[in-house]
Amino acid sequence: MGPESTTEVTTAPSGSVHLRSRDITDSSFTIFWTQPSVQYSTYHITFKSQKYKVSIRGERDGKMGPESTTEVTTAPSGSVHLRSRDITDSSVTLFWTQPSVQYSTYHITFKSQREGDKIVAAKIGGRLTSFTQTGLAAGQKYKVSIRGERDGKMGPESTTEVTTGPESPSELLFSNVTDSSLSVSWTKPKSPVTGFKVTSTHIEDGDSSSVSVDAKHSSVTLSQLSSGSSYEVNVVSVLGLKESDPVKGLVITVPDPPTGLRAVNVTETKALLVWKPALATVDWYIITYGSEKAPDMIVKVSGSNSKHQLKGLLPAKVYTVTVISQLDSLQSTGTTATFTTAGGNGIRRGEVPQETPVSQVTPRSVVLSWKSPNMAVTSYRLTYQRAGEDEKEVTLASTMTEFKLTGLSPLSKYTVRVQGERNGRYITIISTEFKTGSLRMPFPTDCSQELLNGMQQSGEVEVFPAGRQGRPVRVYCDMETDGGGWTVIQRRMNGEANFFRGWSDYSYGFGNLSGEFWLGNENIHNLTILRPMALRVDLRAGAESAYAHYSFFYVDGQRKHYALRVSGYSGTAGDSMRHYNDRPFSTHDKDPFPISTHCDTSYRGGWWHKNCRKANINGLYNTGTTDQGVIWTDRKGKDFSIPFTEMKLRPASFPSRTHS
Repeated sequence: MGPESTTEVTTAPSGSVHLRSRDITDSSFTIFWTQPSVQYSTYHITFKSQKYKVSIRGERDGKMGPESTTEVTTAPSGSVHLRSRDITDSSVTLFWTQPSVQYSTYHITFKSQREGDKIVAAKIGGRLTSFTQTGLAAGQKYKVSIRGERDGKMGPESTTEVTTGPESPSELLFSNVTDSSLSVSWTKPKSPVTGFKVTSTHIEDGDSSSVSVDAKHSSVTLSQLSSGSSYEVNVVSVLGLKESDPVKGLVITVPDPPTGLRAVNVTETKALLVWKPALATVDWYIITYGSEKAPDMIVKVSGSNSKHQLKGLLPAKVYTVTVISQLDSLQSTGTTATFTTAGGNGIRRGEVPQETPVSQVTPRSVVLSWKSPNMAVTSYRLTYQRAGEDEKEVTLASTMTEFKLTGLSPLSKYTVRVQGERNGRYITIISTEFKTGSLRMPFPTDCSQELLNGMQQSGEVEVFPAGRQGRPVRVYCDMETDGGGWTVIQRRMNGEANFFRGWSDYSYGFGNLSGEFWLGNENIHNLTILRPMALRVDLRAGAESAYAHYSFFYVDGQRKHYALRVSGYSGTAGDSMRHYNDRPFSTHDKDPFPISTHCDTSYRGGWWHKNCRKANINGLYNTGTTDQGVIWTDRKGKDFSIPFTEMKLRPASFPSRTHS
């Protein structure tokens, strides 16, 4: 045997452990295991990344035991800053910032503090940053929580508290309408409230007054109103310091009667009645007249008249005449006068028949008439002047003996003179003064108020979106569609106007009001900021027509890039505007929040672009190029350019004239 060589070998420990995990958060977890049969002096634990593969091995005398492993995924770490807006009696919109972690799902819960109420839960996509919850109880306080989910793990919880508003009243009704008062009633909400607030606003001058009503009552009488005036009345529920959304209605008080009624040019069988018109624009004057031995007669004349010829009277009789104003079905109190017809000689003693050069005085026009002079004239020169303004002149043909002067200002004093011209010399035919009547709304804010002022035909007028102190704006009124009262803000009809324009043009408007035009984002903003507005879009192609009606339409100011708010679709054209809610306006030279495609450049027109191919009625006119035309996809698809479009606004609360 040769010499022996030796060494010492220690086998690895054989005891393994059963490794598990618990208490997993976004940044930690706990692992635990069973004690092995071998008593180790040290444990070695390793893991890597958010989805961890964890291994454990025991060590004894420098030797490693068998490895045990488990897999652990930590919870996502991204939290959100939860906030709320647009709170109503039954809904709330939540919004939050996108966290650093991209969640696959959000879990949202609404828990009422009232016992017995069910928890409202919702599950939405992880790419969303806002959510509107409907169906909530009115006047309730909710604890709202949101948690993101990723790979089956829940992120940290964010919470906020929201109190819904009180439930709105409904079914607003008006009754007992007089020239100075009216009664308003409503249906109470089902949920409890502490009271109601009723506000009446004079549409002409903007003056408003409010009255509080106890929760036990559902009606109130409003007094000290102006006659022949339009009022917007709204009623809100009150719960503590919170108010509900209003229920609104439009009501017109009884008109005032005409004044200064008298009879002139009285003969045996005739008399000319003259009066000063009512301050309000009225539809009719109802004349009732009679004598002691003659039955009463009733005559109905146009509300634009200020005189009427009575015929067939009896000689030497005392007549009593009463004139009342009528607006729709509302009638004023009466104005009364008496006169005595001539005896047998045709003219009563002391009276001389006369003609007045001024007739048919309205708030904006007057009819002037005169007799031709004995000498022949080659023309007439009519000059007129409003107090405090420059004189204006109109040249008339020598054959004329009557002229209707229009474009006057309401409630204004004018001096007028008609002169005949011959060989450069002038002779005064008439010289007189008159005062125009009052409009119900001397400074109309939009075409709906022009309709209330008596405008019947569609056409151009001046309105005052910013009130009587603001700059007047020339607009086109549609008085025919769906009862009229529409202020037109856009029209395409023949391609004469270029709609591929910059930010400034779209801000202040361009085009021809009787042709193609854009009214201007500043004007549209001013029109929609005063009160809730409805939008109507009319589309026509040959004999086909369709429309889209939106019960709410609002354009924000320039600082917010004229952002659009639109909702409440009905109609026959399809809801192509829904894609542009909350979008800013953009043009080829200014895109506040650009998307991947610059739609205004690619599709040749300013709009609230988001999806270029859904609706762009400011696009190229009558183009054969795919999807670049005047398009409304839900009606004709993206490849059909619509020949005629019109966008128009009217107060959401304004009733159709045929239903008023």
